[in-house]
Amino acid sequence: MKKMMIVVAGVAATLAFVASAAPKPKALVVMLDGCRADALENATAPNIRMLAEGRWQPGYRAAWTRTACTILDGPTHSAPNHAAIATGVTAAKTNVRGNGEFRNCDYSKWPSWLVRLAEAQPDKKALFVYSWKNDALLSPSPKVEAVRGGDEPNGAMLAKRLAGPDAPDATLFYIDMPDHAGHTTGYYPYTQNYLRAVRISDKLVGGCLKAIASRPSFKDEDWLVIVTADHGGYATRHFWTSGHTTTIPLVVSSMHIAQGELSGIPFNYDSTPTALAHFGIDVSGMGLDGRAVSKESQFIATGTPRPLKDGLAAHLAFESPQAANRVKGGPVAEMGGKAKSCEPGGFVRGHLKLKAATNETAFVRLAGSENLKFENGADFSATLWVRMASAQNGDAPIFGNKNWSSGRNPGIALIGARRVEASPVPGISLNLGVSGESKRIDSGIYDIDYGKWVFYAIVRRSDGVLMFYQGGADGRLYWIAEDAKNIRLDSGLPFCIGQDGTGCYKHQFNGDIDDFALWTRALSHDDVRRIFESGRQGIPLAELL
Repeated sequence: MKKMMIVVAGVAATLAFVASAAPKPKALVVMLDGCRADALENATAPNIRMLAEGRWQPGYRAAWTRTACTILDGPTHSAPNHAAIATGVTAAKTNVRGNGEFRNCDYSKWPSWLVRLAEAQPDKKALFVYSWKNDALLSPSPKVEAVRGGDEPNGAMLAKRLAGPDAPDATLFYIDMPDHAGHTTGYYPYTQNYLRAVRISDKLVGGCLKAIASRPSFKDEDWLVIVTADHGGYATRHFWTSGHTTTIPLVVSSMHIAQGELSGIPFNYDSTPTALAHFGIDVSGMGLDGRAVSKESQFIATGTPRPLKDGLAAHLAFESPQAANRVKGGPVAEMGGKAKSCEPGGFVRGHLKLKAATNETAFVRLAGSENLKFENGADFSATLWVRMASAQNGDAPIFGNKNWSSGRNPGIALIGARRVEASPVPGISLNLGVSGESKRIDSGIYDIDYGKWVFYAIVRRSDGVLMFYQGGADGRLYWIAEDAKNIRLDSGLPFCIGQDGTGCYKHQFNGDIDDFALWTRALSHDDVRRIFESGRQGIPLAELL
């Protein structure tokens, strides 16, 4: 009798232990080669969107951002960023600065997170799945299973493995498809080839998510899913550092973080410390450059959306009479040079036409705007519609308060028909002066769609991120992000439309401008999209205020 009681007690103790056992940690990190951040909103990507919105599985939430960044101490090639995503350190430590330089890294000192996990917890199975042959040289180890194949066969194989009993505990899955499409027909996300590549990549991610959720043991497991990219691109290239190539997505889904948009500019190599921390591995002494995304991460504060009229300093609809074209108490619109008050046939009814003969200027000065007080010292927003004539004389200012004789001067300048770094053609660019430093921020360029109305928005947020948007004639909204914590907005000059802050820059903008607005606060992403979508439907900003 006593012996039976002991056995029963042992069984009860075992059952209690099983019931209290912690869920088993597992992780899937996905890298989409060549995927711009705005591609996920412009392409059909329901699975990654579901993951980001915290709708994947009950109990799972996601920290996400549309402003993540590549490494900044090396070129935006694939290999340096593949190495950074895998190891958690940048080019200064990996010494991988080109696509043929994987062997330059000392992987005994900077192994991939899969190798670190396999060494720290030998019972864990680690899998690296890739299609680009060069990745075979990335942190090789007999402790990590490596499988190479085409993206779609890889996705099918991985989904089957994830659903089965031999599923790896940790997987790093590199998908090459968007990069291949970008090099072929362009990264700028309006080509059907590029959008199709993003859509199929999303489908591969969706297959993995479905497989994970189908596991009989899923309820007893603790999954981390990360989706990021190595770089973006512009035209058919990504070989220079500008917002088009550096602005990438980042989604981190787990049961241990808050739901929301990450503040500031996270990096793709944050995936390594995030994954290792998920398995309970202390990364503090590893010398990693990335930072773990966790419950304690900083998020953009959300609350009741502010009315669009809040912080609106000026709104110029360029309709007659001119006195009706400014916000009460805001800067006074003064015509400069040969500028006219308005002409009919604008984007929304009337518009400002700027065309001057040689050595003449035509612009609008917002008198008194040099005295505006901006929230948090430098938060601001500006939106406008632009129709550029095909003939431009130099790097003409479209809008700004900077003395454009030097890009290092304080203030901001939106510039037409300007080349930036290795861009193949002139485009619309944004330049900002940086406080206390002899340098500037050049936020990439956008294509010029000559003779068509195109929307632009500039937003500097309280977390120091600058968002530069273009609403294309194709109906899609694009953006690039920059770290603008140290910009100097107070140039001492007024904001001008069609000129720089001095009103006398040597090159005159040649084109039309309509529905201009300036705020002393940051608009939200949803605000910008609403203004753009309404304008496309012929609804002027005045009706939204």
